[in-house]
Amino acid sequence: MSSSAIEFMAWTPPAQPEPTVEQQAIIDLFDTGDSFKVEAGAGTGKTTTLGMVARATKRTGYYLAFNKALVVDAGKRMPGNVQCRTAHSLAYAAVGADYRHRLDAPRMRSSDIAKLLGIRPLRIDIPGHARVLAPWRVAGIAMRTVTRFCQSADLEPGPQHVPYQEGIDWPGTGTSGQQQLAAAVLPAVATAWADLSSIDGELPFKHEHYLKLWQLSNPRLERDFILFDEAQDANPVMAAVVAAQDHAQLGWIGDSQQQIYSFTGAINALDGIAADHTRMLTQSWRFGDTIAHAANGILGALDAPLRLTGLPDTPGRVGYVIDDEVTCALTRTNARVMLEVITQLERGRRPHVLGGGREIIDFARGAQQLQDGSKASHPDLACFDSWIEVLEYVATDEQGYELTLLVDLVKRFSAKRLMAILLDLPAERQADVVVSTAHKAKGREWPTVRLAEDLDVDRDDEAGLPREELRLLYVAVTRAREALDPTTVQLAWPWLEEIHNHEGLKP
Repeated sequence: MSSSAIEFMAWTPPAQPEPTVEQQAIIDLFDTGDSFKVEAGAGTGKTTTLGMVARATKRTGYYLAFNKALVVDAGKRMPGNVQCRTAHSLAYAAVGADYRHRLDAPRMRSSDIAKLLGIRPLRIDIPGHARVLAPWRVAGIAMRTVTRFCQSADLEPGPQHVPYQEGIDWPGTGTSGQQQLAAAVLPAVATAWADLSSIDGELPFKHEHYLKLWQLSNPRLERDFILFDEAQDANPVMAAVVAAQDHAQLGWIGDSQQQIYSFTGAINALDGIAADHTRMLTQSWRFGDTIAHAANGILGALDAPLRLTGLPDTPGRVGYVIDDEVTCALTRTNARVMLEVITQLERGRRPHVLGGGREIIDFARGAQQLQDGSKASHPDLACFDSWIEVLEYVATDEQGYELTLLVDLVKRFSAKRLMAILLDLPAERQADVVVSTAHKAKGREWPTVRLAEDLDVDRDDEAGLPREELRLLYVAVTRAREALDPTTVQLAWPWLEEIHNHEGLKP
């Protein structure tokens, strides 16, 4: 493959004139009216299969997914009797529109939230030990509690939503500082939720808030059936809304091993769904047996029941790929994305960052404004008077975790350098190579994929291989259609050693 610009359009699987045996089984199951769930491996044509299901009836239905790009793509494939929506779009239409004037409000520091909620210092008493939490600290914990409540299916905030705090328990005494904390924080949480539930409230209002308000309103989706795609990435609040539609036939589809968003509160809804029937999609339409073998190695390490079958007569390889033939480079972190972009530029290639890096550019611009002594235009930085305050906030405030990754990027590369690099990159159509985190690449595919070394999985002698990291690696490996280059990932597992011996990977 030459280094000339590559057309990075969404790939469409080969035409399927007739359903496969697996697909026909799902169509027949849908015809019974029973609820069902489908474990669909990477590249097995989930959306195509759901389109076949929808065309097999004249009943009306919803196709739901969390990801907007997935919904847009599905809209091109679904028949007219199916409406394709994100859960957030339904929630916004029903509830969120009333709060649109509160969305995208500037970030509020925990010290200001403490004043608004009337929070006072909190003393945690433990035998022989006492600790006093400042009001700003308690306010930060209260807002984290609200977030965890909004991600849950629960009807009201409770002790289970209060994040665990280190250093406030005294082992062996039977006294729990965490219980004291929950009892003291929950009244502030109730006040905060009352503010967020009000059209005239003052706290920063987010998309997660109207989604929760929608769930609490017991919405009824007036359709005969609901097909919920990528169900493994649903958080409990979305799963609860769909599961409550007991008047409709429910179909859940996803890949349990592609659950990589647990840090957002997502759960593997497929495991917890009590559907009448379960089926599998194992035939990949994306790659042949060689890449399927690599993916199956990871699925084996995850003890997953599903294994992939490669597309027959489809060439493919797993091994070293020369730089000019790499069409996508995948990483774990945004920091590694930037390093990869710099490397590609030094090699004379034209890299594109998936998504354009707009989030990073906007944050870097705000950071530079603060460093220059001006007020920041970025809503997450507008409440700070200096960059030093941002660093202190991230290091000490309970809510600072939301900015940690972007702040670390600025610290490592500088705001000016980030903007200079990202603003000058080509659009995807004009690029030689796409650079992305594996998280953002989910749902996409490229001819040739190289894995960055930060996607390596560290084995813990006691805990074994970390499942979240293995699932992310599975997502990364299955983005490749023709060739996969894992040579920078440590060849430490039996399945990789086997490929190494067979394919002759360049170390």
